[in-house]
Amino acid sequence: MSAYNLTINGGPTVAVTYTVRWHLTGANIAGGLPNAANPSTTTGNRTSFTLNVTAPSAEGTVSLVVQIASLAGSTYENTTAEKPISIITPIVLSATFRNDGTTAAVNVTVRFYVDGALAGTRKIARLNPGAQVTETFNYLPSGLQPGTHQIRVEADLDGNGIIDPAKGETVVTSLFYRGTAPLSTAWTVLIGIGVFVPVMFLTIALRRRKRA
Repeated sequence: MSAYNLTINGGPTVAVTYTVRWHLTGANIAGGLPNAANPSTTTGNRTSFTLNVTAPSAEGTVSLVVQIASLAGSTYENTTAEKPISIITPIVLSATFRNDGTTAAVNVTVRFYVDGALAGTRKIARLNPGAQVTETFNYLPSGLQPGTHQIRVEADLDGNGIIDPAKGETVVTSLFYRGTAPLSTAWTVLIGIGVFVPVMFLTIALRRRKRA
């Protein structure tokens, strides 16, 4: 469910009671609410309203139709507005990192890339020795064509934007396939475990990685 803020301008200048009705319309609004047969309605003497909408299950573009009526004494005015809404199924990008060192790693910057473009960042506040943590990012694939795509995840210990393996920083890459069928729920792309360690334990970490 999503909420849209409606602000009303114009209309009568005296005390006004507004009636607001809204619904979704489009080629495929199955699962979306409210619909034209049963629109949502609210009233009030304020000029700001919150409109709750449940997205359809299929990806695509729909319209939010809002009908506004104002009544002030015997004066009645009304208007209609529409707002296009793009329905995009999110992809959950997920990467798990493990600290093989003997000191904690703190404030580690994690970056998610899709096809080389930065999708988003997360921050690992603290990762103790021997522990692991999974970071996720909800990626909205607007304009992402069906087919195979690359995801890259970086663990940047010092946050300088440069991944330096000599410092124990790491990069993990994987591929995922986006199909053509609409998706009704968020789907997940998992990235294998990436190992990173504080600088002073680099030698031990590299040896472990070679034997794995």
